[in-house]
Amino acid sequence: MKSKWYANWLIIITFCLLFSSIGIFIVSLEDSIGMKKCVNGSDLGENCICNNEGVVVCDEQNAQSIVSSEFVSTGLLFSYNFLNFVEGGDLEAKNVKFVDISQLGGGLKITLETNSLCNEDSISAPQIGFYKLEEDRLTLTIGTNVLDESFNKVCLTEGSFYIGNFNRELNDKFKIYYQDEFDSIYPANNCTYEGYIRNDGDVYNSSDGCFLCQCKSGKSSCEKENSCLK
Repeated sequence: MKSKWYANWLIIITFCLLFSSIGIFIVSLEDSIGMKKCVNGSDLGENCICNNEGVVVCDEQNAQSIVSSEFVSTGLLFSYNFLNFVEGGDLEAKNVKFVDISQLGGGLKITLETNSLCNEDSISAPQIGFYKLEEDRLTLTIGTNVLDESFNKVCLTEGSFYIGNFNRELNDKFKIYYQDEFDSIYPANNCTYEGYIRNDGDVYNSSDGCFLCQCKSGKSSCEKENSCLK
């Protein structure tokens, strides 16, 4: 009778060990093949980012990570895409171009082109957008995770920032800038006229229709219309 009791306990212990081993194997398999998916480019906090394969990658000493608490991503929708490779390019080269700035649906959308790092498959390294909003200026920046050594080719990428609920009164001194990973600052050369942000080169009328203006290198150049001359 006692021998049967021992035999039953051995069977129970054997099954417990078997199920525990299966559970551990499944968890390790998920981690190794990336079954725990995330959204590409998502900011996961603590210097972690989701790479293009949907796997969480963390970096405590990445020189191109944004660590300044002054920059935030609250209410920001950021996307990016590969444009082309830069032959003989230098990542630190001053190659920042503001493509378009527009106020849409109560938000602010800014599209710009910057140098980044890509792999041979024309996929850019995972990026996260951040911004710093002050009284008379908005500074944008991009954090790039390049832990994967395959991202070793300089390329041109287009980044799109959309800050929702951008309902605030803007004075004529309000400017937009981009700050790269090397702390260099690039102005958008935008103009702010009567509370609206204008792109460099835009032509626009004053609200009373008496002035025709053009944004030139960050300043509104206006001429009074003949119909308003007395």
